[in-house]
Amino acid sequence: MHFKFRVPILLLGARFFCAVHGRGRQDLSPPHLRRSRRGCRSLVRALSQPSLVLLFLILLPVLHCNRPLNHPYPETVGNNWHLIAMSSEPSTMDPVRMADGPSYTVASNLAITPFRYAYLKRPIQMEPLLAREIPSIKPGALDGQPVHFFDLNLDTHYYAPVEECLKDSHHDGTGRPVLAADLELNLKRSADPANEAFMISLLSKSIVGFADYSEYLQLARQEKDIGSLSASEQARVLAELYSRPIDGVKVLDDDTLRIYLNSSSDRILYFFAMVSAAPITEACWREFNSRDKDQNALERTMISSGPYYLKSWEPRDRIVLERNTLYRDRFPALPEDSSQWPDGLQKHPERAREMSSLEGKPLPLTDRVIFYLIQSGSTVWTLFEQGYQDRVALTKDSYEGVLDGEELRPEYRERGVRLSTEAELTTFGWIFNLRDPVVGRSVELRKAIRCIIDPRELINRFYEGRAMVAYGLLPPGMEGFEPEKEARKCTKGYVDNLLSRAGYAKGIDPETGKPLVLRLIDVPRPASASFHSYLVERIAKLGIRLEVDLFDAPTYFEKRMKGKFQITTWGWGADYPDPQNFFQLFYGGNAGTPYNEAHFQNAAFDQAYRALDEAKDPARRQQLIDRMNSILEEEVPVLLLFHRINYGISQPWLSVYEPHPMGYNLLQYRGVDSEQRDRFQSEYNSIF
Repeated sequence: MHFKFRVPILLLGARFFCAVHGRGRQDLSPPHLRRSRRGCRSLVRALSQPSLVLLFLILLPVLHCNRPLNHPYPETVGNNWHLIAMSSEPSTMDPVRMADGPSYTVASNLAITPFRYAYLKRPIQMEPLLAREIPSIKPGALDGQPVHFFDLNLDTHYYAPVEECLKDSHHDGTGRPVLAADLELNLKRSADPANEAFMISLLSKSIVGFADYSEYLQLARQEKDIGSLSASEQARVLAELYSRPIDGVKVLDDDTLRIYLNSSSDRILYFFAMVSAAPITEACWREFNSRDKDQNALERTMISSGPYYLKSWEPRDRIVLERNTLYRDRFPALPEDSSQWPDGLQKHPERAREMSSLEGKPLPLTDRVIFYLIQSGSTVWTLFEQGYQDRVALTKDSYEGVLDGEELRPEYRERGVRLSTEAELTTFGWIFNLRDPVVGRSVELRKAIRCIIDPRELINRFYEGRAMVAYGLLPPGMEGFEPEKEARKCTKGYVDNLLSRAGYAKGIDPETGKPLVLRLIDVPRPASASFHSYLVERIAKLGIRLEVDLFDAPTYFEKRMKGKFQITTWGWGADYPDPQNFFQLFYGGNAGTPYNEAHFQNAAFDQAYRALDEAKDPARRQQLIDRMNSILEEEVPVLLLFHRINYGISQPWLSVYEPHPMGYNLLQYRGVDSEQRDRFQSEYNSIF
């Protein structure tokens, strides 16, 4: 009788346990979570058979002693690994071709660059990393012509010793050091039109002979008909073409690269703090070229030189980064002047003390980082609650249950969870394809759409107020930021007049006599279904039907890069902290490139943009910024919506951490106490 009483109790407990561990949208779950749920269902079926219950009771203490029965990541137990989730998959690991946030988030932790942004200094400040110092721009001469130049003097840093191609003639017994020629090769790859380099605009404008080199490669590719060659033949021919140097790039010796410039502007230095400047050896470049045509083998791997290397990438499941054992860097000291600390450390002195205790520790602090590719925000939050995620960004799924106003709820503070916030250098909205025959030809239609989408309502509904209305293109924390301005007068009569002037009175397409259909492309995101429904409902108030087409991240970014869209969701995070980095996105000279997806061309805007490039006086610069913002307001190539504020929470076993406005190459500063994590997981997820 005692035995019969326990069977339904155990079965009920198992069902409850599985329900808790299986929360979230199953169709969006990666394979590791689906496997975990299948194991739970098997357990429930087994407990439905009384003959197996006795065996279960005997084995349960043994099964439960080291980890929860339904642990989704059993291999992490006892390991110094950092566990985090990503909602969108990277599109590439090729630093030259990289243009999207998810790719940067991963790859920035794999590459060493000449400069970086100081982790613990505010305002934002560059510091040397691979280079020995931040160089100054000097006047000089090249082939008898006056130019400017700077030298990159490199310190000794090594690639992660995981590729056979690194065992070349430059291997020094310890490993393959990063050389000046490796940075030169990156610049040549960036000049190659076939690579559609993300930073080609800045490089062409800045470096002597860069644009000519790009043209040379384009003509040579056509002459050699490279696309028709096999991968091995492509590798051989490209090596021959790349043997010609760029006029303005000189390798002076193994540790010195000299770069000649068209002007005295130092904006080019920002490039060398980006993952786009990641070095690559010629031997590895040729080896990987021979594996796949069109340099595509580099899309799925990186010749790593940073704190981690890419160990594995399982699509729709996980990305694993492993420690580079030859990485040489240590945790930085806090600035002596506390006014230069991040806001979070100024507000929480106890965190500053903990941060100081990490000074001098070898980096990275963890042996491995695992990105779990999970689109469902509720699933990510459940995993955080159960202790299977070390840090998460708060989303609409979790704001209300976690925050009390701007602070953590008491139960989370008692648990040791920590909150950090940072205004990102980002702006979000929509881009209109001005080559489209519908939205492109009618500024009135674009203005009507802008009137009907209320950024403040959108922020309150989907970001719980934790974002800022974008009144201009530039985000907070950047020169020229526009905090507020007078609201637009979008009365019903005004909007109806706009639609009539556009030729779509009451939203009707005169060619069909039916509601005009517009198409928006996007990727699936946490809470995206309700977000997209809201957008459809708002556009319907114009009498227009909005269709939302969802694509995986690589396809979505490919469509954007190739202009195969009518309207696209859009966000831009600063590559470097300069207004030019945002305004270049609407400069006519960049039309048709990733830097001007709207294909916007306006002579007055272009004139102001060029003037800003040379202006030094702050008042004059602000005038030019205001002028460009006014033109964007009038012509509407972009629907500006909001600037995001990053709310992140960390488990108590994650070392003290501060976000950075530039947001990249930060995983090396995060450490974990795996024993504390294992203990919490076992206690929280116990069925007893």
